[in-house]
Amino acid sequence: MRNESIKHKVVLDTKPLIKLFAKEKGWDAVQKILSKIEAGGIEGSISVITLTEIYYKYLQEKRPDLAKTRTEELRYAIYLKKIDIDEEVAVKAGEFKGKYNVSIADAFIAATAYFERSTIISDDMDFKRIPEVKTLTEDEFILNF
Repeated sequence: MRNESIKHKVVLDTKPLIKLFAKEKGWDAVQKILSKIEAGGIEGSISVITLTEIYYKYLQEKRPDLAKTRTEELRYAIYLKKIDIDEEVAVKAGEFKGKYNVSIADAFIAATAYFERSTIISDDMDFKRIPEVKTLTEDEFILNF
């Protein structure tokens, strides 16, 4: 059982960050979550795989300048913990990939959240297929916390 005095922990998926950077629908909810993290109200983190996905996305769009800028913004956001991939996370990601047929990046993010005992913030329905982790959309998180 969670003690109410314990801070809520979240792992941000890549999609909410892309929404924020592109100011796509829902970006304001992501901004509110990041503000709560920065203020210390909740503990926020990302998997290092998110840096890979962000960099790759902007390179695909032929925007190496944004690839570098966006990943640097995340790397130096001191209020966001960056979670490395260790052997335990790697094996758990393989389990999630095999059991639930999600992308390898989503499997790594889910495994990160699993070991961090964190809620994943994402509207990616693949995460909902992994019962071992809790997932909320940005809006669901704002409504509940």
